[in-house]
Parts: sequence; structure tokens; C-alpha cells
Amino acid sequence: MITLRTNQGSMVVQAKFEYSTNCLNKSIQRLSTGTKINNAKDNAANYSISTNLTTQLAAYCAVEDNISYGLDLASTASSILAEMQNSTSRLMALSTQARNGTYNSNSLQAKNDEANAIVAELVRKYNTAEYNKVQLFNNEEIVIPKNKPKAGESGFIDGTSVPQEFKA
Repeated sequence: MITLRTNQGSMVVQAKFEYSTNCLNKSIQRLSTGTKINNAKDNAANYSISTNLTTQLAAYCAVEDNISYGLDLASTASSILAEMQNSTSRLMALSTQARNGTYNSNSLQAKNDEANAIVAELVRKYNTAEYNKVQLFNNEEIVIPKNKPKAGESGFIDGTSVPQEFKA
């Protein structure tokens, strides 16, 4: 006959020790993560609610980023438009100066050259303005006419050579 001897007391202590170890590990996990629910087994209903709220929070964070990018795009477009407005103010000043009748043809030619350079820069800014590879203004490219007026000819000063796109 075979006799098995077991230490019943030791087995009870081992089971209690395993249970207390598991409880301790669970408490340490909750303390380290700062949340009461870490797994679905902790509380299935609350875990589901927590997961849904976390998902919504992530979506709201993405929306916040998108709004920030949109504001950056609008700010970039606004600053480019402000630069273009400053350039058009300079064009108006040149036109007013040229019409006062006190400049000779060399001075008028210099003003006309400056005006043509300003218009070229305006067109360049309009055609190349982009934010994150997104065209800021419409996609129709503006081209400056090749035949620019010379001083003494009808041209920039009297408004006949202004490209049709810039006329009201």
C-alpha cells in the first residue's frame, strides 16, 4: 500500500499567499496607472465606457489639431495678402507721383520699371502662395503681358496696360 503524505497546512498557506500576491499585483497596477479600471475583468461596463470616452477624447484632439492647421493656413494667407496690399499701395503712390507732371521721361521710365517689378512680384506671390503644398489662391495662373509700356507711351500711368485680371 502506498501512502501519500500531504502537508495540508502548507497547501492552504500557499493558496492564501498566491491570492494575496494577486491582490497586491492588482493594487500596484492600479497605483502605477492611476486608474481603477485597467482591464475588462475589473469592471466590464465601466471599462467599455472608459474606452469610448478615451476614443472620443482622441477624436477631439485630432479636431483641435485640424483647427490649428486651418488657423495657420488662414494666417499664412492673411500675411501674404497684407504684403500684396502693401505692394498695391506702392503702385498707387507711384501712379500718383507720375501724374503730377513734374517728372521727365527718365524718371517716368524708372517709375514704370518699378511698377512693372511690383506687378511681377504680385503675380509671383499670387501664383506661388501655398501652405503645406496646398494652393492658397485659385489655381488659374496669372501671366504678365510681354509687351510692357515704355515711358511716354500709353501704359501704366494712364492704366491702359494694366492686365485685364487687375481691372475692376
